[in-house]
Amino acid sequence: MNTVLIILKMLPVVLTAVRAVEEAIPLPGQGKKKLDLVLNILRTAYDGGIVDVARDFTWEKLVNIVVPMIARIVDLHNELGLFQKSQPSKA
Repeated sequence: MNTVLIILKMLPVVLTAVRAVEEAIPLPGQGKKKLDLVLNILRTAYDGGIVDVARDFTWEKLVNIVVPMIARIVDLHNELGLFQKSQPSKA
């Protein structure tokens, strides 16, 4: 049960990071780079003790939990049309 509560505490942090990266880089086809950026942001928070899960999870275990969360968040946002897609410039 403790793990579930920790994951639920992480949801707002992950959701905010995903939204921030998508707003900053609204380019289609850059999912891997965006995922890497979100993970780097989370790693900084993890290493800095901002996200208080280091005593409960190793970084690797946290990544195994967070990556599927990110995928689901992105999928839902895409399905609902919440992420703005940049339009290719017409030359």
